Amino acid sequence: MSGPKRRPAIPVILLTGYLGAGKTSLLNHLLRHPDARIGVIVNDFGDLNIDAGLVVGQVDEPLSISGGCVCCLTDDSELEDALVAMTNPGLRLDAIIVEASGFAEPLTLARMITRMGHHRFHLGGVIDVVDATMYFDTVDTSSLPPLRFAATTLVLVNKLDQVPVADRDATVDAVRARVHERNPRVLVIGTHHARLDPTLIFDPGAGERGPRRGGSDVGEDPIQPELPIRELLRQAYAEAAVDEIGDDEVDAESMPHRHAQSVTVTGSGPVDPDAVMDFVEDLPPGVYRVKGTVRVAAGSGQRDFVVQAVGPNVYVAEAARPAPKAPSSNVGDGEGPDADSVLVVIGEDFDTETAEATLTTALNRGATANAQGSNRSERLLHHVRLHT
Repeated sequence: MSGPKRRPAIPVILLTGYLGAGKTSLLNHLLRHPDARIGVIVNDFGDLNIDAGLVVGQVDEPLSISGGCVCCLTDDSELEDALVAMTNPGLRLDAIIVEASGFAEPLTLARMITRMGHHRFHLGGVIDVVDATMYFDTVDTSSLPPLRFAATTLVLVNKLDQVPVADRDATVDAVRARVHERNPRVLVIGTHHARLDPTLIFDPGAGERGPRRGGSDVGEDPIQPELPIRELLRQAYAEAAVDEIGDDEVDAESMPHRHAQSVTVTGSGPVDPDAVMDFVEDLPPGVYRVKGTVRVAAGSGQRDFVVQAVGPNVYVAEAARPAPKAPSSNVGDGEGPDADSVLVVIGEDFDTETAEATLTTALNRGATANAQGSNRSERLLHHVRLHT
């Protein structure tokens, strides 16, 4: 018999970068996604010209942190209070984005989010936006690569449209080489106008799809309605974009660009938890995140765990209900009526065949997994305790 229903922890994405690199452009790009429900917390230190109207159209009110750089506040309870408020079940958010000051230290912020989470929210990635034309004049000016990349999970080399076409690949490669000196696990990709496929970093629409797999909508809080002004604001910003960057660029925004790759793997029976955790704790090159549910042998029974990983950040929680038996056909969900476990691998330019083969073996150990020990859940429970 399952226990009380636990709402899934909401991913918190830290958006960092020096002023003018394109953080706000990325945020507004994500907010314009038609299916996204994003909570936004803005640090008022510096010139952060967030399109507040778009935020209002998403989740009623943006929450603003004042008092300087978030990571330097003597009392960080204001940030925690804002994050907790964003976990209000009536909002049904897909993700929370904290847009930090250009002077914010990503490593400190990441530690703060992890410490505060307690399974209400968890660190869903640290995105650092850099200016392709100014990187080596602003961010990377010493002999050693910046320490900020130790905590970063994704670097966007933005404003490539301002770099000659022939030099763009070399520019991204140069930044990537320096970032990987500090942290070889960071995904580094080039963008212009901060256009990034949202599915690379969160699941648009995940908070609005009705009852969760294996769940019921009985007793669910209604989704907070979106405000009618949202569509009007979209139109207004689209018109402003025409004036700013021209009709050709605006038309290009609706064209396919830099789509994330996705591989879904399912399994029957208990998984090999060590093989699963070996994969999620050391993601292959090009893989940015992994999400899903796995079933593990535990004594005479079985336990189900929600597993998520973004770069080196791993989050595990005990699933409140059994693993999915009939996943939907939506992109990123499992397939097949008999799946006890399902993991989705998301990234850019990664070896999809190898990733699929590795996880297929891990998720379909069955009797072998049971024979290796009566309780195989300890490695996952270690991560559960880290967030409790």
